[in-house]
Order: sequence, then C-alpha cells, then structure tokens
Amino acid sequence: MTEGNPDLSEISQVFEEIAENPVTGEVRIKFRDGRVVESSLGGGDPGSVLREVSYDFSSEVIRLESVRGDRFEVDPEGTATKSTRPPVVYLDQCHWSTLSNSIFDRARVRNEDDLEAAERLIEYAEAGRVIIPVSSAHALETAALFDERRQNLASTILRISRGWQMRSPVAVRTHEMGTALSKAHTASAALPELDVFSLAAGAMDTNERVTGTSDLPPGLSKLTNRLTAFASIYDVLMNPERVPSPVAGWHEHFNRVSMDPEFQARSSKQKAIDGRAMAISDVISEGVAAAHSLGIPIDGRLAVELYERIDSMPSLRVYGDAIGHRLAIRARWEPNDLIDMLYLGCAAAYADVVVAERVATNYLQRSWKGGHQACPVVAKLPDAVEKVSYLLG
Repeated sequence: MTEGNPDLSEISQVFEEIAENPVTGEVRIKFRDGRVVESSLGGGDPGSVLREVSYDFSSEVIRLESVRGDRFEVDPEGTATKSTRPPVVYLDQCHWSTLSNSIFDRARVRNEDDLEAAERLIEYAEAGRVIIPVSSAHALETAALFDERRQNLASTILRISRGWQMRSPVAVRTHEMGTALSKAHTASAALPELDVFSLAAGAMDTNERVTGTSDLPPGLSKLTNRLTAFASIYDVLMNPERVPSPVAGWHEHFNRVSMDPEFQARSSKQKAIDGRAMAISDVISEGVAAAHSLGIPIDGRLAVELYERIDSMPSLRVYGDAIGHRLAIRARWEPNDLIDMLYLGCAAAYADVVVAERVATNYLQRSWKGGHQACPVVAKLPDAVEKVSYLLG
C-alpha cells in the first residue's frame, strides 16, 4: 500500500461501483454498505457521445452507455489465458457489416444463410464461447463512415468484441523478429510470449499509449488507464462525424513490380522467394529496432538473417507468401490492400477462423504454407460457423 494512498485491492473492499458521466463530469460512487455519493469533477465534455462509463469492483467489468442508448461491456483482463481461451474468429469489415445489419436492418441481409450465421456468431460471442476481436483496421474503416450507419456498425463491433482486440500487426511482426533474433543470439534475453488477442488497454495501438498516472499505486494506475483507453476509443467510434482516412501510396510499388517484364520472366519458385524478400525489405527498420532493443549487434547480414528465419515468424511469413503469390498472378494492387495484407495476414497466422472477402480469401488460401495446419481463412459466414461448431465440439 502507498502511504496515504490506498491501492485498488483496498478500495475494492469499500466501493461497489464507480461511474462517470463524460458529458457533465458528474461522478457517482456506490459503497458496499449501500451508500451512494455523487459529486462533480467539473469541466465535462459536451461533445462526448457517452452517457456513462462505470466500473464494477466485484466483477471487474467496465460498462459503457452511449447517449443514444447503446450498452457495452468490457471483460476483465484476466478473463482467459491462452490455454483456456475460446476460439478466436476474426472478421473482415464487410462481415462486421453483415452482423450489424442483422441487428439494425435485417432487410439488408438478403441471404438467409448469412443472416442465420451472423445471429449464431453473435450468440456465441455474447455467451463467451468465441472471441470476435476488434482491430485498429476496423476502427480506421468505421471512422470513415458517418451518421447512423457509422454508429450502428460501431455499436455492433464494440458490443460483440467485449473489449477483445487484435494487436497491431506492426507490434506482432516486430515481436516475431525480436523472438527469432533472440533465439539465434543465445547471449540475449528471451522475449516473453505476446498475447496477439488481448483485453489489455490500448492493445490494438501500434505505439504504446502515453499515460500520466505514475503517482497512483500500480493497481489504481492500471484501472485508470483501462477506463481512459476504452472510454476514448468507444467515444470516438460512436461519434457520428466522419474522419477522413489517409490514402496510402504503398501499393504502387507492387503494381510496378507486378507489371515488370523481368520479374514476370522469373520462375514461380523465384517469385515466391522475391515475395518473402520484399516483405523483409518492408519491415527491416522494425527489425533493426528489435535487434537494438535486445542488444544484438547489427550488421549487413540482418536482412539475410531475418529472411532465413521467416518460417518461424507466422504473420511475416503469411505476409511474404501472399505478396509473392499476388505478384506472380499480376494482381492489381489497390490502396486498401495494405490493410488486408497486414491485418488479415496477421489474423490468419494466429486466429482460429478468419472470414475475409472473396479476393483476399483466394490469395491467402493459395499462398498458405502453414505446415499441417489447414488455412483458417474462409469467405462466407456460414463456413465460419461450421468451423467454429467443429472447434466447440
């Protein structure tokens, strides 16, 4: 205990619930003896679309309610370990839209099998039988929408994900490279395993959040960070104002390579090698950072060393093999392919089931090299339900 500043375990013995209205800044504390104290922090945010953010000290569940009445819960961080975690189903944005329409506008789901499958996945998720995580790709694509359509989709994603997130693919592949390098250089410290699907605050962010709670005891500081992180992203996504998405120029390089006569004259085997090499070239700066953080000497062989170990890096391997396949078939690269390659590739490497749109499903399946493991990517929700049903027994 910090002298004069009790930590979370001690506060939990006295408090039952704490809640704040972000719009007004009003706070309500419910004590375990039944007393309720209300106060005001002052300086609320009139532009917030959240009516209440609360924390239950017994269940450790965070609850949020929007001004329009949407209600969400964030599962406590210790809900499941990797060994006890239910199957993870990662949905491409188009399939999240189907789930959203099944809740808010059923007439838009014209295929009865899709409607039934969407309802089944929602039922599984709300019962805790599957995890359907949100990622920063979903946040980016949702933010590009506006008005009721934006809020309906955001409400569905936030309600069904229950706080579960897929780590940023950049963070995942950097960790993969660090792990591969640490094993190769036995003098360096081994990295702890990364939970790719997590309930941690800010897990889906590429960069670690900067927090200002260092003066608080550890448990209370962690809770404050969780409340702030989840309230922030829920408030942003439920806001009906459109946020323009940046247009990446990343894809143009691949279009040039794809149409290059010299490249197309190469053998299929060499094109596959080139795809992996281009993947390593894409991320070499992150590899340098990973090596530097581990105290591993950096020399001209780093790229070669990473290439030689790419089979031990699941998401980077899928990324490289998908690049090689798409270049070999002269696929046309579009700006949003960057999101598909990064996020669907990362999900394919670690999730139990991935539901993508048809084109991405095709190239991920064709480029899949997962050893004895079957490719987890399917293009239709009913197929996903069939896979999940098998996993659940």
